[in-house]
Amino acid sequence: MGQMMKDVMASGWRVDEVLAMLRFKVKASRAGTAAQARRHAGAADAAAAAHWDFCYEYLKLVSRSFALVIMELDDELRDPVCIFYLVLRALDTIEDDTSHDAERRIALCKQFYTFLDVASEQNVAEVAFRSSEFGKLHEKVLLEKFPVVIECFRSLAPKYQSVIRDITQKMGAGMAEHIHDKECITVEEYDTYCFYVAGLVGLGLSEMFVVSGRESDFFTKNEHLSISMGLFLQKTNIIRDYLEDIHDARTFWPKEIWSAHAPNQSLADFKDPDNRVHAVECLNAMVADALRHVPDCIEYMSQVQNEHVFNFVAIPQVMAIGTISECLNNSLVFEGVVKLRKGLTAKLIMQTKSMPALSSLYFDFACVMQKKLESSDPSYELVCDRLSQVKDLSVAYMRTTPNLMVPNWVVAILSVLLSYYLVQRRRELDLEGLPHGGLPSGQDMLAMAGLFLGVAYMLGFFGLQFMKPSIMRTGSSENVGETVRSPRALLVR
Repeated sequence: MGQMMKDVMASGWRVDEVLAMLRFKVKASRAGTAAQARRHAGAADAAAAAHWDFCYEYLKLVSRSFALVIMELDDELRDPVCIFYLVLRALDTIEDDTSHDAERRIALCKQFYTFLDVASEQNVAEVAFRSSEFGKLHEKVLLEKFPVVIECFRSLAPKYQSVIRDITQKMGAGMAEHIHDKECITVEEYDTYCFYVAGLVGLGLSEMFVVSGRESDFFTKNEHLSISMGLFLQKTNIIRDYLEDIHDARTFWPKEIWSAHAPNQSLADFKDPDNRVHAVECLNAMVADALRHVPDCIEYMSQVQNEHVFNFVAIPQVMAIGTISECLNNSLVFEGVVKLRKGLTAKLIMQTKSMPALSSLYFDFACVMQKKLESSDPSYELVCDRLSQVKDLSVAYMRTTPNLMVPNWVVAILSVLLSYYLVQRRRELDLEGLPHGGLPSGQDMLAMAGLFLGVAYMLGFFGLQFMKPSIMRTGSSENVGETVRSPRALLVR
């Protein structure tokens, strides 16, 4: 309760955000309980149920945000995606632990995918890979208990096992290739690093969506869109986590960008308050680079037809565009981690349920960012050009009719009040013994006219707010095999 009050106060007592937090908390609790009940009902035995409980519990511990968004998926995809994430998180823990010899980490990264292959006749608890040497806290326990993850992996359908194994192999090989790298020199190297740690995740998830039958093969035929989805999320985190990474002696910002702004040719220069102007200019250049992936992200999400998949992929993306908006031109990035308010996060999650709603959020954040940046900034024109592309693409999918929720309820309440007034007037006439014939007073005529218009309005528009919007403005989740014409022609090249 104490944390909830802190979140409410952080939201400035904004009613919409407070209500969104409450709704989201209830929704998440119900979804988690229902999913656990279904897992237990479908488990082969008590041991299998306990294994899955461990996986979901540690998913929450190593990534609370992902644990929440994974509940948007249906039963077919939720378990494979859970194991996919845990396997890659374990691999990342090994790659990221610089306290161990680089050559040993390289060897483990390269062979990590083979740890998933335990013969059916073998006892996983006895022969499966485990380690107590790498990582800290929850990640350390995850590796110690990794045989539990492998048990759950073995229970997945072969089509999902194949995807997880393939992506794990590619990611491990890519990580091994770059373990000796101390920093990213060029933007191309930066993109390559982000591809191995996040772009491959996007490819794997898209392939799962396709093999599950939830989505068409559009996504496997357009891999660049999946890669951009991963790169935008990863670059957002890298931008936001500048100070944390500097303190941990990690360098991800590419020298090609920051060297043009650092006074002493050191990325750590930006920690110094005296270098804030240069730091913010570099920050804006990093944001400009990240924004080039957003058009692909919008196109990707515009093609998603399954409601559950849409929610799963769209929520992290809208969080990312919101975080980028907070980071742009914000010197606080160099003083700590910039995050969205929990109330705003909950509000965005509850709103991100359709392509029109998502597009409206993208459009709004693009407008906010355009206002934040000063024309004197070296990246001003590039950022504005890319934000204009985002706005043009967003408009193509935005709702064609206004949101009538507020006016609908205002009209409904006024109609009730007018009805009450007219009923009372009728009673007054009865009590006074006055005849009902003749012309009513001007006030009564206005009330009747208002009630007539209110009823007419409600008959025409009130029910629209309860109609469930399709994910696509020009399609629905029933047409999985159909693709919608891309609005990329709107982009100014």
